[in-house]
Parts: sequence; structure tokens; C-alpha cells
Amino acid sequence: MLMFDAVVPWATGAAVGGAVGSALGGSGAGGGGTAKFSVDPDQAQKMIDGLKKAIEQLMDLENASGRIQSAGAPGPDPYSGYATLAMRKTAGGEPGGYLWANREARKALEQTIKNIEKALAEYRATDDAAKSAMKG
Repeated sequence: MLMFDAVVPWATGAAVGGAVGSALGGSGAGGGGTAKFSVDPDQAQKMIDGLKKAIEQLMDLENASGRIQSAGAPGPDPYSGYATLAMRKTAGGEPGGYLWANREARKALEQTIKNIEKALAEYRATDDAAKSAMKG
């Protein structure tokens, strides 16, 4: 089996990230962490391809954040204005906002891909060295 670290981003106050971190054994009360995973070396590329597809989907979803942040109030009353401001903040790039979470998730997936590729390269080098040693 190929062992690698998957990056788990979360920050104080970010409910979703904290929940993920807690589920993977983190405290959910700070920067981020890693979780150990393993994959069959023959399936590693399929996993990398799936993670790359997830990154592409997150990039597409980032556009939704922009649409929400540019949305106007549905009415002239002050409550609609305050609700719109809250909605924009929630969709924004401040820690805990959707745009922030989206970007952190993409960074984590990109790092996880690098970790898998590194582990796969090390596995192949070890495997090749063992084959060479058996021949000689």
C-alpha cells in the first residue's frame, strides 16, 4: 500500500472545516492538519485524477461566490440591506467565508496530490531498486 498525508484545512470559527478536522482526529481549534491515508499504487493515478476533478469543480463554484457578493438587496427596506450585507460576508474571502473555504480546500487538495505523487515516486524507486537487486 502507498501511504500519504492528506491535508485537512480548518480554522477557528470555521464550522465545516472544524467538523472535518474533528472527524479526522484533529481538534478543530486551529490552523489545519493532516490525516494518514493509503491507496493501492495501481489506483493512485485514479485518485489523483479524481482530486484534480474536484479542484476544477471548486474553481467553477468560486464563480457562485462572486455572484452572491455582487447581488443587490431584494427590497429598499433596511432588513433586506442588512441581510444582503450578511450574505455577502458569508460568501466572501474572510476566514470562515465560502470563498476563503473554497480556496483553502483547493490548496489542501493540491498539496494532497503532491503528497500522493511523491509517495508514488518513492514507491516506484524502491520497487525498481528491489527488482535491480534481484537481477544482480
